[in-house]
Amino acid sequence: MAPLPPRNPFAPEQAWLYAYTAASLRRRLRRMGISPEDARDLVQHAFIIALERWHEVENAPEGRMRAWLDGITWQLGQNFLRLSRHQYEQLGHRGLALAAAPGSYADERTHAAHLVRAALGSMTDEDRALFVASFLEDATLDELALSFGITRNAAFRRITTLERMARARIERLSRR
Repeated sequence: MAPLPPRNPFAPEQAWLYAYTAASLRRRLRRMGISPEDARDLVQHAFIIALERWHEVENAPEGRMRAWLDGITWQLGQNFLRLSRHQYEQLGHRGLALAAAPGSYADERTHAAHLVRAALGSMTDEDRALFVASFLEDATLDELALSFGITRNAAFRRITTLERMARARIERLSRR
């Protein structure tokens, strides 16, 4: 008995769309700063969503289908980047000792405010506004690009650089 061919969950037009757009969608996600593994997962997730909502573009021209799929992938990438901004750190035995540090809540807030002011103080006014809009006001890359008159890629690079600089400065100041 011959083995059965692999089951294809796509209709021919869906399989064609997948074959011709998956690589470009992964490249676009990579340009957004998403790792190759996560980009592959996000493209797969985009096609799962597309299969569930296929009725929206069933009779649409090819360009409309590609734009629709690109929009789904773009939104998933934005959501992924927003969620990956939150990093969680495991506290070991050192963390337990730090939790019982002396000082009042007001002292700790004053110290934290001092660290943030020092980290932001070394930035230019425009960089500070970009940093605050991105991290405190949760502005998207599109909103930042429009507000500051720069490209999305330039906004992403500047935010990444500013975050790295602020983190290093806060770590350096908190050791004192």
